[in-house]
Formats: sequence, C-alpha cells, structure tokens
Amino acid sequence: MKSLNTKSVLLGLTALALPALADRLTRRVAAKGYNAWTGENPPRNPAVIGVSWSQAILWTALAGALGGVARMASRKVLSSRGLPAER
Repeated sequence: MKSLNTKSVLLGLTALALPALADRLTRRVAAKGYNAWTGENPPRNPAVIGVSWSQAILWTALAGALGGVARMASRKVLSSRGLPAER
C-alpha cells in the first residue's frame, strides 16, 4: 500500500474540490446571465407555484450544461498537470 504524505493528501483534496468549485462558480455566473436575460432570478425549486415548465427546463439545461463543462475542464487541467482526478 502506498504511504500518504501531506503533499499527496493536499493534492488529492484539491483534485476533488476544484471541479466542484468550478461548477459552483459557473452556476453563479449563469444565474446572473439568466437574470439579465429574463429579468427574473432562476427558479431554485420547480415545484414552487408560478414557475413554468419552460422556466424550469431552461434553467436546468443552462445550469447543467455550463456546470458540467466547468467540471470537465477543471478535471482536464488537473490531469494534464499530473494531479489525481476523480474516477
């Protein structure tokens, strides 16, 4: 079994945290864009009365696609630098 040193543990934690952080930040930027485009805040809960199907689908597709691309890009950067990536 491979012994763990502080540097490898920190690199592993960074490799796990960075994609999630990239996803979160991208979704925040997407929310600002959604607000600028529609004049409304993105729906947080599609079950709330007043949220239409089109609003819920638009926000889910936009946030999911952009967040997914941000996660993928951060994983590619990590793996190109030799850092461990989630499997």
